Amino acid sequence: MAKKARLISRKMLSTDERLIYESRPSAVKYMVSATIVILIGLGALALYLFQYLEDPPSVPYLQDYLDGEYGDYIYIALLAVFGLCALYFIVKWLRWGSTVFAVTDERIITQRGILNKSYEDVPLGLVASVDISQSIAKRMLGYGTIAISSQASSRGRATIVWEAVPDPLAVRRRIQDVLDTRAKREG
Repeated sequence: MAKKARLISRKMLSTDERLIYESRPSAVKYMVSATIVILIGLGALALYLFQYLEDPPSVPYLQDYLDGEYGDYIYIALLAVFGLCALYFIVKWLRWGSTVFAVTDERIITQRGILNKSYEDVPLGLVASVDISQSIAKRMLGYGTIAISSQASSRGRATIVWEAVPDPLAVRRRIQDVLDTRAKREG
């Protein structure tokens, strides 16, 4: 049941803490919009490179704008669109890669952040409920949202939300198994 940490830093875990589950969010949620944006960017890049063709085909209406007095500005704008799209894709990729969900035999951990890291964790003894939310589209794509409520906060009930969790029902089952095992040990 316990496995070696691949995504979460081993420094985050105590010496006798066993890792039960770790994952990144579903790449589908993060990459669909990023892929659409990169396709728009590649289209802009193709139009930009159109000016460097030796014998470009004549494209009605488009050729008039590209060869007209504003042609240079249009090419610069197309290159800027490509640059912004590439930057958006990179940020989405880094955000996906820097988010980690983990469950150990002692606590539930969330790690987020590209440059600045933030870590949230809830000891298993304080977990009050584990709730799942899945729209029909999320169910078809195989991911969902898990909300883990705890009684850990002096302000009342705190909730950790894991978005785009792959196979959320299996993850909830693993969390529940760990909670049940812990309750049997303590009881």
